[in-house]
Order: sequence, then structure tokens, then C-alpha cells
Amino acid sequence: MTAKRIGIALAIATTVLVLVNQRDVGIARDETVYFTAGDHYADWWVKTLTFRSHASITQTFGGAMGGEANPEHPPLVKLASGLSHRWLPFAGELTAYRFPSAVLHGVCAWLVFAMTCELWGLAEAVLAVLCLVLLPRALFHAGLDCFDAPTMTLWFGTVYAYWRCLDGRKFPWLVGVAWGLALATKHTALLLPFALGAHYAIVAIRAKRLEHWRVVVSLAVLGPLVLFVLWPWLWLAPIGHVRDWLAFHLHHVHYNYEYLGHNWNAPPFPWHVALVTTLFTVPTATLVAAVIGTIVLVRTRAERDARSPALLLLLSAVASIGPFFLGTTPIFGAEKHWMPILPSLCIAAGVGAAWAARRAATVIKREKLALAIVGGALALAGATETITAEPYALTWYSALAGGGPGGADLGMNRQFWGVAARGVLPIVAAQPPGPVYTHDASPAWSWYERFGLLPKGHPDAGHETAGIAVSKLALVIHEKHFNRHDYLIWKSYGTVQPFYVLRADGVPIVSLYKRP
Repeated sequence: MTAKRIGIALAIATTVLVLVNQRDVGIARDETVYFTAGDHYADWWVKTLTFRSHASITQTFGGAMGGEANPEHPPLVKLASGLSHRWLPFAGELTAYRFPSAVLHGVCAWLVFAMTCELWGLAEAVLAVLCLVLLPRALFHAGLDCFDAPTMTLWFGTVYAYWRCLDGRKFPWLVGVAWGLALATKHTALLLPFALGAHYAIVAIRAKRLEHWRVVVSLAVLGPLVLFVLWPWLWLAPIGHVRDWLAFHLHHVHYNYEYLGHNWNAPPFPWHVALVTTLFTVPTATLVAAVIGTIVLVRTRAERDARSPALLLLLSAVASIGPFFLGTTPIFGAEKHWMPILPSLCIAAGVGAAWAARRAATVIKREKLALAIVGGALALAGATETITAEPYALTWYSALAGGGPGGADLGMNRQFWGVAARGVLPIVAAQPPGPVYTHDASPAWSWYERFGLLPKGHPDAGHETAGIAVSKLALVIHEKHFNRHDYLIWKSYGTVQPFYVLRADGVPIVSLYKRP
């Protein structure tokens, strides 16, 4: 099998793995907004392109920030999920909404394979993809109809396109288009030009001349143009709406987030949140391989290539995670916000694992066998952690943290978005009909009914005290700042004993109460 076919096979396998895994992952409350917005976006575009009457741009894409039209986020992934839901009904509604994100994760695997294979070799490329695919948190995020995993793909796609364009082999317009797609996915893509600009300047200084200036023009012109074309909300008042979009995220609300035993909901945050969380949410074997790979790249002076690919990967990672060391950027989503570091980390891990295997081959005198042993050990370690983590990967922490139980003992966040409630649905369904206090899962509750994951007869009881008062069942999703909900239920129900406790790797994540 040729290298190209191996890369395609790995990309397809990655997509299939995401689609299979997401079937047991709960609905994030963010997704409920994107489902609705995506359907509206898809309907607007289909009717526009077929010259039929439809809602106005403002009704479909605009309105107040935080409203149903979701104007605070660019449209690309929402539009793709809406079209997928429209065109792939046979996949099941929830899977159809999530299908584009799964495909993009497969694309990311292919991009990582292609760049690594050309620069460092086939073995390194396969190992890098294995490390990427067996990242429990990344696999979880890739299965949601959200922007974080797709942003990682399109960020790295821009990096790859930029690198390929530096020697003139590819048309420079690809860089601008890729960055435009990244911008149309999530605002964090605005950080990427800092990495590309720094790299371009360093390469130019080394070469003592400016080369391939069309790449710079492509970024400056085509990137914003692609964003403009894909986001009709910008057609009406581009300057004002871009200003509102960026202002929303510059002043984003700071949600509650438990970190090392404390509940954080306002800056200044600890400078080390991003560092520690990454160390605790990447499989330990992958981290070790990445450290070895980084040392190898430095010691072997991988920068002999005039395009300095290792430096480019480093700058890409720094641009993604760097702002979170400032202590002012919202941290509630943890690693999902700086996911674009992961391709760089996995490529370094692939290089490190292949180097270790070849060192071992000097002893056993069989390089392919050594590569198979090291690769198998790395894959086994990653697979073990991934199987343990899913489908509650937000509760999982790596062996470095002591696994899920160790993460809980350290006071690390157990979940967010209400996704963990999916696990108690069968228990709820087995109870007599009656209102349920659904807590943080409230936005997703009607969607669970719509998708056939919960039979009718167990409606959402309502908000907080009033909802608890009329409920027959009540659930509390475990986060440090949610403790007061247990107290409210104890007072109303007259008992402190949960009827059922959902656990992940022994860690309690949802308590379900039943009114006596």
C-alpha cells in the first residue's frame, strides 16, 4: 500500500471512530443552539441559491448577541451541520448534525499524516496519526456539533497550506482560503497570523530576502474575503458586525470552572491552567514521546530545511495556547480552547516514538520489528486511556494525574455543558412518568426526546426552586459550583440519599434523586 493510500485509510478510520464514539456522548447545551441555527442557515442558503423566498439575513444570521441566530459565532460549521441534517436523514438526526465535525477530524488526521510523512517519514507519520486519534478529549470534542475540533483542523490546514506554498509547489491562494475557512469557524483563528507572520519573518531574515510574497497577500486578501462571502451577516454592515463579534469575545462571560480544588469564575486565573490541564489531558505515553521528539528535532537540527517546519509547528502551538498564560482569557472549556496545539504535539510524538524504535533496532537488529513494538505499545497506551475515558471524557484525566479518580482528588473539573446527563436517561426512562428537574441538562432535554433517547412522559420540571418543587425526579450534574442544587433538593425531597449515582471510572458525575 502506498503512503497516500495509508493516509487516506487512516483518515477514513478516524472519521468512523468519531462517528461510532459520539453515539454515546450526551448533547452539549451549546449544540442545541447550533442545531437550530444550522437548520436556519442551511434553509436560507438552499432557498437563496434556488431563487426561492426565504427569511431575511437579519432574521437568519443576526439579532442580539446570545440570541437564537447565534451571531456571536461564524457560520461555517453550523451551516455544514444544517446541510448534513437536511441531506443525511438516514444517519439519524443527532449523528447527521455531528457528521461534518467527524469528517473534519478525519481530514486533520490526513493533514498530520501528509506533512509528517513528507518531512520525517512514513513510520513517523503513522505514529503521529495514532497519537492524534487516541487523544480522549480530542475524540470527545470531534464528536460534537461544536467548533473546537473543526477549528483545530482548519488551523492546521492553514499551517500546512502555508508550508507547502513556501517553495512554490502549490498555489498561494490556498493559504488564504484555508485561513478564511478557519475564520468562518471560530474567532481564535485570528491568532494564527501571529505564528505565520513570525515564521515568515524568520525565514526571510535567514534567507536575507523576501520570498513568495503572494502567500502574504493571499492571507491578507483572501482570508477576510472568504469569511465575508460565507457569513451573510457581514454583508449588511461588515465593519459594525465584525466589531460586535470581536467585542463579544473580548468581553466574554467567565463561566465557573474547577481547577486544583478551587472554583474560578473571574480573572486573574492561574497562569499555569493551560500547561497543567494539557499535561493532565494528553495520554502520558504521548507526552513522553513528544518530549523525546522535541529533543530529537532540536539536536538533529531539523531546521536545515529552508522552510523551518519544526519552528513553524512550534510557533503554531505557541500562538494557540499562549494567550491562556496571561490569566485573563476564559478557561471554562479548558483544552478545547487551545486544541490547535495538538497536531504539533502529536507530530513531535511520532518523531520521538520512531526515534526510540530505531534506537531499539540497533539492539535487536530488526527495524520494522522495533517500530511495530514501539508503535504497538504507544497505541495500546493511548487506546487504554481512550477506552477508559469515553463517553465521559471530560471526567477523564491521564495517568499523570492518577486517572479520573486522581483528577477528582486534585479538584479538576469533571464536566461542563451538561453532557454527562446522557448516562442517566435509561434510569429516568424506567421510572413512572412525571416532571424531572433536569438541572444543567435542561437545554438538551427536549432534544433527547426528539432524537428518541428518552420516552415522552418525563418533561423538564422548570428552573431551580420552582422546578424542584414540582418534580418527581431531580438530577444534579457534579461541578463544584453546583453543590447548592443538592441542598435545594434535600430540602424539597426531605432526603439526602440519591436514588442513583452515575460514575465514570469510579468518579461520581451525576446524582439522581427520587421524591419519596
